[in-house]
Amino acid sequence: MSHFSRRSFLASGAASAAVLALAGCGAGAIADETVTSSSTLRVLNWSEYLDPELLETVQLQLGLNIDYVEEWEDNYSGQELFGPQWDIVTPTNWLAAQYIQEGSVQRLPLEYIPNHKNIDPVFLTNGWDRGARFHMPWQSGITGIAYDPALTGRELSSISDLFAPDLRGRVAMIGEMREAVGLAMLANGDDPARPTQAQAEAAFVQLSEANDAGQFYKDWVFSEFTELLKSGEVAASMAWSGDAVQLQLERPDIKFVIPDEGAIQWFDTMVIPTGASNARGAAEWMNAFYDPALAAANTQWVQYISPVLGVEDELRRLGGEAAELANNTILFPDDETRRRLFIWGGTESTTAEQDLDDRFAVMAGTA
Repeated sequence: MSHFSRRSFLASGAASAAVLALAGCGAGAIADETVTSSSTLRVLNWSEYLDPELLETVQLQLGLNIDYVEEWEDNYSGQELFGPQWDIVTPTNWLAAQYIQEGSVQRLPLEYIPNHKNIDPVFLTNGWDRGARFHMPWQSGITGIAYDPALTGRELSSISDLFAPDLRGRVAMIGEMREAVGLAMLANGDDPARPTQAQAEAAFVQLSEANDAGQFYKDWVFSEFTELLKSGEVAASMAWSGDAVQLQLERPDIKFVIPDEGAIQWFDTMVIPTGASNARGAAEWMNAFYDPALAAANTQWVQYISPVLGVEDELRRLGGEAAELANNTILFPDDETRRRLFIWGGTESTTAEQDLDDRFAVMAGTA
């Protein structure tokens, strides 16, 4: 399954002091605004992020004409599409934080989302939207390392393996600044959930020097890492968990690991653009997908981490291959694993982070 350019680079000071100030403020639509409604629901999402059969199910359940478009290819080009012509858009967490800060998305009409109670508490504590009043996570994933033991000649367990001399030129890297820099920070013993500018800069320099020395594959990639591993063009790669799980269905010999130092966790989240014409329909869509049974069905197809409580139990109830997914520690990390997952927190200066983004884009060839 391909999630082409699942997430891309562009900047945002998602957890800057200005964003943290959102708690209790009036960003986005005001609480007592009129909730818009129409017979059509317009959804903009990433490709292959929803079981097509479930789309038909939800369309019948809601009694709406759903215009579902899979054209959000990355967080850079996606910003050109974002706007009130959509009722739901699913940017990655750091970009959603930026939209909330700017007032570009509206407060959720929670009266139409009783299943809001099913959000995994881990997603309720983000400083940029405590309690998830402006967003509801769609899917979450982990950026770790995938590798072919037959090509590496050994087991990989550390971020330092991406920089190992014996793998020179055979390591693919994903062109997402916050994930690549975040991993390098973890290798340096720093915390990407609370990055200082100096720590982020040191990690970037480490990546840049390795890139100039030919340590990494000639092109920085996004979901193409799966094809490079299958073809043997690379022996190891930064990797997104959902794509890696799908790859293992075809190539069970390829391994995905959360490095000893930890890994980067991210999530794509549903927001309602300010001025959307069907906020009620958007809320009802969110409510539908936060039913554990429906969320479990989509998890079985997508195979990323669900943010919905009760999905693991639903998968076990289904039995067979679904129950096997419930035992997958990548889809359902245990407490020890969760402690080794870090969501990028944003540096002190949004201007400096933008500059870092720009320089990273030049290095990775994504500018």
